[in-house]
Amino acid sequence: MCHPAALAAATLVSSGMQAYSQYQSGQFNADVANQNARLNEQMAPDAINRGNAEAEKQLSRTRQLEGSQAAAMAASGVDLGSTGSLDLFGDTAAMGELDALTLVNNSQREAYGYQMQARNDRLNAKLSRWQGNMGAMNTLLTAPIKAYSVYRTAGE
Repeated sequence: MCHPAALAAATLVSSGMQAYSQYQSGQFNADVANQNARLNEQMAPDAINRGNAEAEKQLSRTRQLEGSQAAAMAASGVDLGSTGSLDLFGDTAAMGELDALTLVNNSQREAYGYQMQARNDRLNAKLSRWQGNMGAMNTLLTAPIKAYSVYRTAGE
């Protein structure tokens, strides 16, 4: 049978190892959350840049459509200065602009989502670090009680 003091010492050592593991786990989880935050922060401007590029493509497609419409009307003998033609060109331009603005707006919303996720990741990092620290502290604070309990139980 083991000596009660040795069992109590083993309990203290085990508690110390458990506390260190809790601390390390909190630090690791915080590092992962901070890395995720950095990635999300990098993705936000990328989303905006992609949206702006898509908007430019949309405006270019709209100009091509306007040119095709003008060519088709001219080939059909339609007066390009008539009210109907001008209304069509205006509608095409307005819809193209609306599509481009929608692309920009969607990319800004996407970027905002990344920024909010980055904030959440930063908060999760703080929480993980705090949980690791509190778990380690709790383990260390209760270790003497556990060791004493083991000592008393083994001594009887």
